[in-house]
Amino acid sequence: MSLFTTAVPNSRPGINRCQAMIKWPGLITMALCAAILLPAPAPATPLVDSTPDATVADGIIAIREGNFREAVAIWIPHAEAGNPAANYGLGLVYSRDRGAGMPARPELSHRHYKAAAQKGHVDSVFELAFQYERGIGTKANTDHALAYYRIAAAKNHLNAQYNLAALLSRGGEVQPDLREAFFWATAAKNNARIRPRGELTLEKVGRLAQMIRDRLPHQTASKAGLAATRLTGQPI
Repeated sequence: MSLFTTAVPNSRPGINRCQAMIKWPGLITMALCAAILLPAPAPATPLVDSTPDATVADGIIAIREGNFREAVAIWIPHAEAGNPAANYGLGLVYSRDRGAGMPARPELSHRHYKAAAQKGHVDSVFELAFQYERGIGTKANTDHALAYYRIAAAKNHLNAQYNLAALLSRGGEVQPDLREAFFWATAAKNNARIRPRGELTLEKVGRLAQMIRDRLPHQTASKAGLAATRLTGQPI
């Protein structure tokens, strides 16, 4: 999902949300397989009984099989016990209508993302930023969105870096800052080169970086680019 001195004419980069890139339940499975290796909202009533010894990984298996109700029942006790991967999984499930009597519950999704984010779960930090930006499950708050995007971006979250660059370069409600925008766009480009994510290919991220670069003095762009290279650990 800060920075132009002038808005980009006729080419406003779109904000990117990683969840929109991959169809469910594949996205949840992929995201949680990563999250479980890393980190409470008000409890919700389990939709089905779960095995007392069921693990967060068992919830992932349930998602792979399309059993969202079972996954929720498994993850709720783990989330209540403070497991951020479980909170993240619940945030993903509640973010959309799952059918079969499971409507989207954006407020609950927001609370679970927030619980996980407070424990340092980077993907949840990104989701929280996106929800604050769009007013999903909470009142829209651009300052909160930028703050959370920056936290995730500093951890080399590609989508957060891209969204920051887009927001900061196009103006509008956000005070434009081309130098910071180029810093994050370059960091995103470096990360997309190694590990593209969904629609965020090297080509797409590179276009945004170049669009911002064209509006910066050479020396300013060089310094911002060097700083981004250091953040991402890319060879100079």
